Amino acid sequence: MKKYALFLSVLFVLMLCGSVFADDEAWTAWEADLSNAGQIECELVEPAIVNEENKAVLGEITEDDWTLGPEDAVMTLLEYADFQCPYCSRAGLLAMQFQAEHPDEVRYVYRHFPLTFHEKAPMAAYAADAAGQQGFFFDAEKFLYETQSDWTYLETLDDFDAWLRENIAEAIPEMDYEQWTADYESEAIRGVVDASFDKVVATGMIQGTPTFFANFHTVDFNTDLLAQYIKLFSLQKNYKSACPVSVVEAGKSYRAVVHTAEGDIVIDLLAEKAPNLVSNFMLLAKDGWYNGISFHNVIPGFAAQTGDPSGTGVGLAGYYIADENLNSGAFKEPGAVAMANTGAGKNSSQFFIANDLSAFYEDSIKAKGEELSAEKLAEKVADKISAMDSRYSVFGRVAEGSMDVLQQIDDGTVIDSIDIEVK
Repeated sequence: MKKYALFLSVLFVLMLCGSVFADDEAWTAWEADLSNAGQIECELVEPAIVNEENKAVLGEITEDDWTLGPEDAVMTLLEYADFQCPYCSRAGLLAMQFQAEHPDEVRYVYRHFPLTFHEKAPMAAYAADAAGQQGFFFDAEKFLYETQSDWTYLETLDDFDAWLRENIAEAIPEMDYEQWTADYESEAIRGVVDASFDKVVATGMIQGTPTFFANFHTVDFNTDLLAQYIKLFSLQKNYKSACPVSVVEAGKSYRAVVHTAEGDIVIDLLAEKAPNLVSNFMLLAKDGWYNGISFHNVIPGFAAQTGDPSGTGVGLAGYYIADENLNSGAFKEPGAVAMANTGAGKNSSQFFIANDLSAFYEDSIKAKGEELSAEKLAEKVADKISAMDSRYSVFGRVAEGSMDVLQQIDDGTVIDSIDIEVK
């Protein structure tokens, strides 16, 4: 009898394992069937790569501008500056370095704005423009900024003039010094610089130096931020030009396997409840949209957000899809996967995976130090959960066993790829 009981136990285990393996094997790689796919209604988004309004005021970049980098660069970094301005010194040197680090993606443009209280700024600009006639404007900019502390405190303009004539030839040895001298003394060149202040003031947009624009969008000079702008502008150039199609088939189940260095996160997709959003997600995943991008907004205990290849938090696929599966009550339990949006009907490529929101909100409410009854605390938590339910469309749920991996996700964790499977 003992041998028979042992045999039955082993048989049961084998049958159980077999059923698990069979279930796992039932999932196969999904291939989109577009033969009868219908178009999903969406709102196409016009790329905002260039701020046309600012561009109209400031003027096109022309051959008269001092430019460094390719004309077809993804980002044009335009600076209004003054050679005697100490803040411009640091920013200008960093801007040239930034362009050198992104030679194919960035065009750096310098425009003069010599401030009236910097008496040596116009003369420095004359020297740089004269060097520019021979193709050495940015060499002169580098020279003037690196030596700013040597010349800015010279007593008179005559002293500065003598200093320039004595030092610039050594600083830019490739330059024809006699030609530079002639251009430096040229009334035409000096007239352009002298007129630049009034010209810039007339725009009403430049209040001080340095002032930077990225594709004519006003920006603070921060190289990390500018690197993200490069990614955002590149993404906008590749916006989808058409709405996605519906690829969900009745009677079939779908799941996504998100591969990261921390492990795989398996997401059961709610195809029946959110067919359009699931179709959109599957098509983007199949197209490689999510490959190599990071989770850019991770709040421990709350949620992990991704889906923006630019990493700026404002990138999208080029369209917006309407909400689905709102007020589903899905956020009451950990593991809801929902679209991130900027308002009603603004769903595109970004999504987030929610943690245990009930525990998160309970802890955050308690942290405020309010004396609340258990009933009132539960009510406040319920209100928070309800607000999430009413705003974010849930299109998936993390499968059992994957929540542990979610806890390891941090800002910067990269999605290697996402496989879509069907059964």
